Amino acid sequence: MIEENHVNEQVTCIKTGSIRYEDRTMWVCLYKVGNALIDCGCANAKDELVSLLNGEDIDFIYVTHGHEDHYGCCSAFSESATIFAPPRARDVLLNPPDLNEFFQWVWGQPEPVTEVQIMPSQVQVGNLCFDTVKLPGHGEDMVGFYEKEKGWLFSADAVPLPSHKQISMTDENIPQMVHTMEHILDLDVKVLFDGHLGPIEAPERHIQKRLDYLSRVREIAMELHEKGLSAAEIVAELGWKAPWYMDMTMGRFGLEHMIDSLLSERVAGNG
Repeated sequence: MIEENHVNEQVTCIKTGSIRYEDRTMWVCLYKVGNALIDCGCANAKDELVSLLNGEDIDFIYVTHGHEDHYGCCSAFSESATIFAPPRARDVLLNPPDLNEFFQWVWGQPEPVTEVQIMPSQVQVGNLCFDTVKLPGHGEDMVGFYEKEKGWLFSADAVPLPSHKQISMTDENIPQMVHTMEHILDLDVKVLFDGHLGPIEAPERHIQKRLDYLSRVREIAMELHEKGLSAAEIVAELGWKAPWYMDMTMGRFGLEHMIDSLLSERVAGNG
């Protein structure tokens, strides 16, 4: 499935997805800015994306991080476009991991590309100049793109999709995610181009709501941890319930991962 939304004269938001659940489509967003794409959608929508962009000049693709929903269609453009990614994501694009049946159903299995350049510190697209900003937390070397004059930040998955996040990936660092959101609030962001929700104008309240929630949950988790409760017991005390698909992720997502990460202090600096 695919949807296109012309945000303004310079930015088009393209949503790709393949499943609907409870009358909702699980979308992931890529953005067309001039002759460039920021991220490249999920592999299950590759044919639709190629058809949509037929006749368009796509010379550059900037991949924010190495999760399959953000680079899945890169192989369709690899012969005509130069692809850039952070170092860890570059390795993933060159040799994508084999996804299990569930993630193949949700996003699709990406095909490898043969060449990926390391992400530069600045990106020029027409008259727009983007600083590449580090946004770790959801992914260790995830980056975004900040256009200071416009106040635009293409933030990938830096800000959690749910306002009350309960599920974490094994490689997510929640304290680092909090640090990154605080860093975003320090920037003059007028429009947050989110990796799943699309453009969000005046995003401060959206971000602060997630920060406040994570602060409250961490405080509760710390208190329960000091009383000797395990991560599983803390999950039970919080009343969190695993969604129907949890077992199908084969341990890649989990409620206890969230607690373990909240209790950690692994925070590195942003730049």
